[in-house]
Amino acid sequence: MSVSPALIFPPSTESSVETAVVRLAQTPQPVSGNGPAKENDTSEIRGPQSSAPQDEVKVHIEPPGEIAVYQFLNQYGTLVLQVPPQQLLNLAQQISTELAREAALQASAGQKGEDNGR
Repeated sequence: MSVSPALIFPPSTESSVETAVVRLAQTPQPVSGNGPAKENDTSEIRGPQSSAPQDEVKVHIEPPGEIAVYQFLNQYGTLVLQVPPQQLLNLAQQISTELAREAALQASAGQKGEDNGR
């Protein structure tokens, strides 16, 4: 088995990507116990707390068929991505409406056939 050197891609001089704010993860708080005082001191462990808005994921259920819809919003509340997309939800709604219409037509045709036989 041979191993070749990894390819090196130098960074681009163009800035084609927008800068984003990176959120810091919450640091776990130490559990109080019989350890040294320095381990129990939480003032050194806590990171900066930010009151800036954060990205958000909203989940709701859409009829027909109880489809779970995930909406990914950025920190400004703008929709970034929806899964499944709205076009697919519209198609599912149209199919459901058409199937309900055909079922109603078949049910009414079945009742008329029964009434005529009596």
